[in-house]
Amino acid sequence: MISYAFVDGFTRVRRDEAVERLKRAIAHADGVIVDFAFFGGQAIRLTVELDAASLAVLRRALEDSEVELFSRCLADLEAATKMAPSHPILAMLHVAFVHAEMDVNAGTAHPS
Repeated sequence: MISYAFVDGFTRVRRDEAVERLKRAIAHADGVIVDFAFFGGQAIRLTVELDAASLAVLRRALEDSEVELFSRCLADLEAATKMAPSHPILAMLHVAFVHAEMDVNAGTAHPS
């Protein structure tokens, strides 16, 4: 049975560069993008297929790519570490592109 992980965050990196960083982070975690959509120029949604062991790799790669994850998602990622390493996961990755002047709190899913 496939499990789902919701990985929500934001980045202040310019959109084109952020998309390249996202692709590299997913590749680093041996993930496969199975679906994606852009929401205006404001956000991207990616569905990524990987195994449970790779979620920790993906989390670190996203953080290294300057994607800040919301705290409620970090709990889901932590729970996945208790699964069998080869357990299949569909990570629903949502990343908002925010401007430097926007105040966003990673503790919530809403701008401050």
